[in-house]
Amino acid sequence: MAPPFKTLTLTVALAILITPFAVRATIQLPLNMVENDRITALQIIGLGTSTKILTDPYPLGGYSGIEAGFSIESIPASALGSLGKGVTPSQQNVNLPSFTFGKGLFNNIDIFLHFTPYTSQDELSEYGALLRWGFYQASSVPLSASIVLHAGSADISNQLSTHSYGADLIGGVNVDRVALFAGAGYLESLGTFDGGPTIGGVSSSITDSGNEQTEVVTCFHAVVGIDIKVSDYFLAAQVDRYTQTVMSGKLGVRF
Repeated sequence: MAPPFKTLTLTVALAILITPFAVRATIQLPLNMVENDRITALQIIGLGTSTKILTDPYPLGGYSGIEAGFSIESIPASALGSLGKGVTPSQQNVNLPSFTFGKGLFNNIDIFLHFTPYTSQDELSEYGALLRWGFYQASSVPLSASIVLHAGSADISNQLSTHSYGADLIGGVNVDRVALFAGAGYLESLGTFDGGPTIGGVSSSITDSGNEQTEVVTCFHAVVGIDIKVSDYFLAAQVDRYTQTVMSGKLGVRF
């Protein structure tokens, strides 16, 4: 099977198989959030939707290395219910699916892209990019190290837009078809909260002032993950610790 056809077939199959178990739901934003509430919401959504590694820590392999996959990350949206005027009915954590693509460039430098297409049903979209430089590969033991730079953006119902930027130092070990990786870094997220109109004397603003507000949050970030290969295919999972914990998984193909 030719690699391009294999990639397309796998991506479509994964979307069909996984989507029923990862039903997308609208992230409901509470009304009348004061500054501390907005900062907490940005920590949950802005940091939580930042770009994830979710791949083998070893470089893709220069010009020939290509990866495509389908990922799911669990955003702890239930914690939003205690902010502002709360959320009724209470919401659960939201599973956010994304399509991903990676390409080896040169000198152990890789680039990865991901996006969650917008739908009118949940009014949520996300996209981002990651640049990785594998600056160390041991010759006698299966150890590697890399520097990762990443950026991402998300939009929630045209009420909250976020832009996140970060840098991580990642170490990995590859044994047979299993790779383990862990690392830490710094992350910043900027969020713009829309004001919203007052209709019939009732405010629909997610900010307490009724005006657009911008907040910025930063944090040190830790990540640990695993990548398991079966032929050209792989399954990756990782746990990211920001102020909240986000769990993610990805199925894909690499050649």
